[in-house]
Amino acid sequence: MQYLFVGAGQAGTQIVDQIFAHDNIDLRAEAIAFNSTIQDLERLDNIPQERWYGISRNQGLVGGTERGFEEQVTGGFGQTPTASDEVMKRNEGEVGRVLDEVYAELEADPSTLQYAFIFLGFGGGTGCGIAPHLAREIRSYSPSEMDIIAVGVLPNTQLVDATGWEDDDDAGGGQITQCQNTVFGLDNLETEVESIVLVDNQRLALDVAQGNEFSDYNRYVADAFLDIVLGAERERTGGDLDVQMQDVDLQDLVRFIDGDGFRAGYATLGRGVRQTESLLGYLTPGKIGRRPIRETELIADAIDRQTLDGFTPTDAESAVAVAQAPAWCWNEKEISLGAVYDELLYYCSDANAGWAVTKRNLASVTTAFRFERENLDRIAEIERIAEREGST
Repeated sequence: MQYLFVGAGQAGTQIVDQIFAHDNIDLRAEAIAFNSTIQDLERLDNIPQERWYGISRNQGLVGGTERGFEEQVTGGFGQTPTASDEVMKRNEGEVGRVLDEVYAELEADPSTLQYAFIFLGFGGGTGCGIAPHLAREIRSYSPSEMDIIAVGVLPNTQLVDATGWEDDDDAGGGQITQCQNTVFGLDNLETEVESIVLVDNQRLALDVAQGNEFSDYNRYVADAFLDIVLGAERERTGGDLDVQMQDVDLQDLVRFIDGDGFRAGYATLGRGVRQTESLLGYLTPGKIGRRPIRETELIADAIDRQTLDGFTPTDAESAVAVAQAPAWCWNEKEISLGAVYDELLYYCSDANAGWAVTKRNLASVTTAFRFERENLDRIAEIERIAEREGST
């Protein structure tokens, strides 16, 4: 098992569940879900119950198939990450026991674990409280060097502004609490991981997700993350290419979005997609119905649909992109990796790009832009809100 995908709390487990809806992802990866609410775990469709672990105030980590699971995992932490943080402190070493169980069942060698991805929501009480402990214990468990990338969901703060929030406004007060939780989570997590990829719920008000559905947004995040992290490995077909592939592997990704060794780098994701064939092209063999592909449009869409509100690409320290398209697009130079790379360089002087072949009739460019925390206006906004008086 080379990759470990860990969901922490409601938001994190839902995104991992969407990732494991993809075909063949489980051939080299394993998913584990940690949550404090049974009802949320029961909504998972693609993570089996033997990979569920409840966070119990009194019992620590409880396996989803253990006798009395429902009685021991009795509810969440009420938007209080310090409470789940204390539970993990009292049960230090339990994550190692969980990993022992997983590896023993898989008959796998822990030294094969190279990358762990931890998904969480920063606004609640479970994910941002337990995620730093998960990262630290996973790293300690692996006998070889590894990289850990966190993917964290930021809260929507639209109800809180400089003039419109009153002290007795429950919704506004709740968002201030979520911002305080976010700062707590970021401060504790950024010293435990190489990178933190930000996913902003405020983007739900924009055009990233159709119908403002969380499930659509989670699917978008899952697709973008898999494209940028595992795109070449998932989609490689090889034999029908006239040109040599140039991959962006995970080491490239980590180099372009990680931090300075003491503090995580921050990154955003964005994905632009176009169909390469019309309906006539699906029904008729040959070149009939093929559509022109413009790299500038794909990059523009990827930038417009970044997972962070208020995203400014020219503030980024570095950027990386993965372009995917059917073999005929590459063979006939319908899409050019050089054009994708040049477009990235327009925004950021430190850039890299790779490409992969997909069997789908889609062309896509997925980007990750890396920032220092102090250069992210959205984080600064959340920090300002967290300092406001009158929160509950």
